[in-house]
Amino acid sequence: PQEMHQICAEYMSGNTDKSRDMMIHYLDLMDGLFCDVNPIPVKEAMNMMGYQCGPCRLPLAPMSEKAKAELAALLKKHGLL
Repeated sequence: PQEMHQICAEYMSGNTDKSRDMMIHYLDLMDGLFCDVNPIPVKEAMNMMGYQCGPCRLPLAPMSEKAKAELAALLKKHGLL
């Protein structure tokens, strides 16, 4: 949330270049959190980060192992794991 707040604050302050650069930096992470039906990737990311929020309930299904590995790589890239 802090990073998204900063992106918006920079934009609203007229610092559009900084806001754009920050948005581009986090774009792959944002895309990764929506690589499957919401909230599946978000809950998986939170579980990976140690926030033990449990699995998704039916009718939602767990992410594939490949998708989990890709999400973990994104989280590591951004210093979240």
